[in-house]
Amino acid sequence: MTKRKIPYDKILFRIVTIAAGSAAITVSFVLEIRSLLVLALPVVIAATVSLFRIYGDIMKRINFIFNAVQNDDYAFRFADNPNVTDHALINYSLNRIKEVLDNAKLQIREKEKYFELITECADIGIITVMRNGTVLQANSKAAHLFGLMRLTHIEQLRPTSAALVETLSTIRRGEQRFVQYVDETGDMSLSLSCADMQLNEKELRVITISDINDELNEKEIESWNKLTRILTHEIMNSLAPVTSISNTLLTSSADGSELRNGLQTIHSTGERLLSFVDSFRQVTRIPVPRKTPLCVADPIGEAVALTDLREVEFTTEITPPDTMIYADRTLITQVMVNLLKNAREAVAVGEGPKRIAVRTSIDSDERVNIEVSNNCGPIPPDVAENIFTPFFTTKDGGSGIGLAVSRQIVRLHGGSLRLTSNRPDCVAFTVTLD
Repeated sequence: MTKRKIPYDKILFRIVTIAAGSAAITVSFVLEIRSLLVLALPVVIAATVSLFRIYGDIMKRINFIFNAVQNDDYAFRFADNPNVTDHALINYSLNRIKEVLDNAKLQIREKEKYFELITECADIGIITVMRNGTVLQANSKAAHLFGLMRLTHIEQLRPTSAALVETLSTIRRGEQRFVQYVDETGDMSLSLSCADMQLNEKELRVITISDINDELNEKEIESWNKLTRILTHEIMNSLAPVTSISNTLLTSSADGSELRNGLQTIHSTGERLLSFVDSFRQVTRIPVPRKTPLCVADPIGEAVALTDLREVEFTTEITPPDTMIYADRTLITQVMVNLLKNAREAVAVGEGPKRIAVRTSIDSDERVNIEVSNNCGPIPPDVAENIFTPFFTTKDGGSGIGLAVSRQIVRLHGGSLRLTSNRPDCVAFTVTLD
């Protein structure tokens, strides 16, 4: 494509006219030719006035460009056809300046989109906060962690946790803070870090937020696994010969002898310890899930059939009815049996109507949530803190491994098991599967 040539003659003509007229005026003074002065002076004045007008017109155009750029308006273009305007060269140059600024703006926007895409792909929440608490930007991970569709000010989080709002307000560059609170999804443990930046003379703080619940749970499970392996090894090595020898002596001892009674005590103690060790094994030797596609109603139905729900008002609500999960059918059924059994035992000691419900739903992240709830009344805070701890139990004769094993099974599926409601009218445990 041939570049259009912008003619210069219409502007240069005035400059040449002024120069020639000035020379003629000078000659007229030197040679005292007044007629030449009378002819040259009006021409110089007219050309000079014309140039000043051109200058004023150029300044108006430049000022127009500045105002347009300031208002982010690039939808303008000056006529640069020499057949239409006397200022084709000036207009052409101003259009070039506009194109350069427009390209620079497009590049800035592309970079903004690029960095927005990076923050959206990050596996942690990222928010940019002004001194007054206004949130200029928050990625979807941050909004998801806070359970909000859109975050515009940190005060939106006060109903969720005043401590969280205080931390977001006071955290400074280089600090790392931890906040724990309970919301409708369960226990939240957040780690927050901060960095400072300045943008358009505004002091901003970039705060990263990450959910450390999974990390804490992994460390907890790893510690328990190490402990239980050591205990299993030591106790089994010690008890195996004791129970074996005591059983042999019991077989050869006379009835009613004092020796037999003592050996009976030893044998019974050994069996109880072996049962205890077997419970340890159940916690640490959960098989690797063999996942297959299955309808979520199948393990729920099997668990209901295996649980005594007589004298209980039981309801099931699966939404949508054909919800599918990718899981080990046997292990997930075991989880549901444990949760239903706990709910049955809880309502058994309560007064009034006994209600148990199982509900499923699919959240915005396409995860399947299975909620098992009852109306037995709230779990005491000191008990709720330890319900997932292996061998912690408040029941007579309870092993304390049901919830611990259930949580580990769900974690092996890449999901989570949480106490999501602990109110007088509703205690609910929720299994979340990806």
